[in-house]
Amino acid sequence: MARKPRIEITGGLYHIITRGNNGRRIFGSEDDYLKFLAFLESQKAKRPFYLYAYCLMPNHVHLLTEMLDDPMSRVMHGLLTGYSQYYNRKYKKIGHLFQGRYKAILCQTDRYLAELVRYIHLNPVRAKMVARAEDFEYSGHGAYLGLDRSGLVDAEPVLRHFGANKKRAIEVYAEFVNAALGEKSQKEYYLASEGRMLGSEEFLDEVKHRIGDYMGKRERRVRKPDLEANLKAAEKATALGRKEFCTNSKSRALVMIKEAIIAIGDENGILTRELADVLGVDPSAVSKRRDGARGRAETSGEMMRLLKAIRSGMVRP
Repeated sequence: MARKPRIEITGGLYHIITRGNNGRRIFGSEDDYLKFLAFLESQKAKRPFYLYAYCLMPNHVHLLTEMLDDPMSRVMHGLLTGYSQYYNRKYKKIGHLFQGRYKAILCQTDRYLAELVRYIHLNPVRAKMVARAEDFEYSGHGAYLGLDRSGLVDAEPVLRHFGANKKRAIEVYAEFVNAALGEKSQKEYYLASEGRMLGSEEFLDEVKHRIGDYMGKRERRVRKPDLEANLKAAEKATALGRKEFCTNSKSRALVMIKEAIIAIGDENGILTRELADVLGVDPSAVSKRRDGARGRAETSGEMMRLLKAIRSGMVRP
């Protein structure tokens, strides 16, 4: 039976699960856990993506990621291949460490993001390995409590769902996690529609349309939108030169311009790395600015007018 192709879309939220072959352990020592995290950090640096949660159980791994430019399949190939080679060398093993293909479930962000962060970080509690999520060393939960400052986990976008004040957001998040301490395993998070997607009917339809539109564009060989046109339109709309807004300035007005450029660039398929390079920001900041633009577009008349002005000034190739 032919394998179904993976559904990989920019901005997609993926619950990724990979297990040891025949249920065997994949971590034999503390060094193994740390090595896996080092490989994960290395892949994140090479092929940027958002990591919202992780949990390294003795015989399986949970990751919650948001895909940016690079397909998650490429990220996972590098991660699992690198760790397998390390493990087999260390323990003088031959053969597959992981069981077949990893599972990657595309999830509806607004409906499942916080729920999955909680669910993944409570895995060790459900397995009766620890009494509280914060007692387990090899998960991303500590990043949400301010205990892990490595930067591996992108906790800020999730914490914003729990409050504008960070200290209070952490408290509300902790209460949210503790409220589910007695929760059992949720089959819903594993048995996704069509084996790959988890969300409402509207979400499933939207994904199918996005995939269809993307494939149609590929078949028609539409030329890639011009980043230069985006920047020129922003200069015209704001009466500012790009040297003024392509900086790390924290000025509210300049941040809004950068968010608008990123949002429109994302709409037109301009790569995250290209936007990051020209705007003088880190690739991970591009996604944060994109999320900021989405939020402001719904509440700020100023942002809506700016987006409209830049779009209208874009010269299509």
